[in-house]
Amino acid sequence: MSTTTDYAFDNQAAQAPSRLGALEAAYDPITIARIAELDLPAGARCWEVGAGGGSIAHHLADLVRPGGGSVLATDIELALTTPADGLQRRQHDLRGPLPSDDRYDLVHARLVLGHIPERREILAKLVDSLAPGGWLLIEEFDATSLQRPLTLPSERDAAVVHRVVDLTQQLLVASGADPAWGTEVHAAMAGLGLADVHTRVHAESWAAGSPGARLLTHNTVQLRPRLLAAGATEAELDRMVELLADPTVAITSWPLVSTRGRRAA
Repeated sequence: MSTTTDYAFDNQAAQAPSRLGALEAAYDPITIARIAELDLPAGARCWEVGAGGGSIAHHLADLVRPGGGSVLATDIELALTTPADGLQRRQHDLRGPLPSDDRYDLVHARLVLGHIPERREILAKLVDSLAPGGWLLIEEFDATSLQRPLTLPSERDAAVVHRVVDLTQQLLVASGADPAWGTEVHAAMAGLGLADVHTRVHAESWAAGSPGARLLTHNTVQLRPRLLAAGATEAELDRMVELLADPTVAITSWPLVSTRGRRAA
């Protein structure tokens, strides 16, 4: 994922492959269904921004390659995005110039811009990279909607979940993230002149063993040193991991806000 240099979830960390795998399992079906709604031309040119583990970049390559299309996958760190036919990988920092002079029929970024303070300037550059009639698809959390425990063993456990989730969000904000960005993308796209702007919001319960619960577990483990420095206790973090493996536990996900818009033909 292309982010600020202080991005909390370093893709080079030992926990990163497992964390990204859980994120893909939780959200790829939503993204793939959203892409299927778009009338991409045969031989479409696509740009996957902040490719991360590369699952959506590979999906796009499989989708457009039969018609002669291609996919550019970019990220600051690309070690986890494996090669494929029709897929070009390029190391790229979104805060710099565009990676090429090409124009794209689809530009997609999931959980990327919300972590970068220059998100609005970058959004404008992504619009500039669209071909006439091209689609921009941006997917971000609405992290102003707090994750809420639905079933937990005790009120004390509910307090643990609230505290760890709150401290995690504080760390992300301190690293440059904007919890409200997902709610602002629709207006930002419309303000940049895109047509057919449409937003769909997805939220669900996360039970033990689900991809979402695994994602929260990996988040907690990867951020453990920073969470301890922020005031969490060893006991709180251990209990959070235990709860996320308890089959009687369920909490709400963060809403994923999926917004697309089209550049005029």
